[in-house]
Amino acid sequence: MTLIYQIEDQLKEYFNNRTDSYKNTIIKQAYKTLPKAKYPMITIEEIDNSEVQDRTTANGEQTTLLTYQIVCYSRDTQEYEYVDSARFMGNLVNDFIMENYKMRRLGSPVSQPYITDNTVMTCIQRYSCVYDKETNLIYKN
Repeated sequence: MTLIYQIEDQLKEYFNNRTDSYKNTIIKQAYKTLPKAKYPMITIEEIDNSEVQDRTTANGEQTTLLTYQIVCYSRDTQEYEYVDSARFMGNLVNDFIMENYKMRRLGSPVSQPYITDNTVMTCIQRYSCVYDKETNLIYKN
């Protein structure tokens, strides 16, 4: 299983265990068409996958630099208005990624209205790590 599928599956489990408005959050890779968009929603996209030149595995294989963009989409919920809801979701994702994957967040989260629907707010975050696919180890870069 590649890392993006692992993150997707574990995020689904994490949100499904919640007891608030975020329990039924749709979580999918960015370009999957199903399930259809419904809010709240989180998309995950691999935006960089390149070899790290100065780091090799014990077997002499190159490690890989992986960077993911995770976007949280939200409308108003029972708990928050859409701006605060998207940020709250972003904080949940950040806590999950830091606790489970120890990836480095690149920059600060960016919040902005969704380009095709201004009743939806997005919170965009990027995470990066060096990954050894042989041992399934993640290194901070």
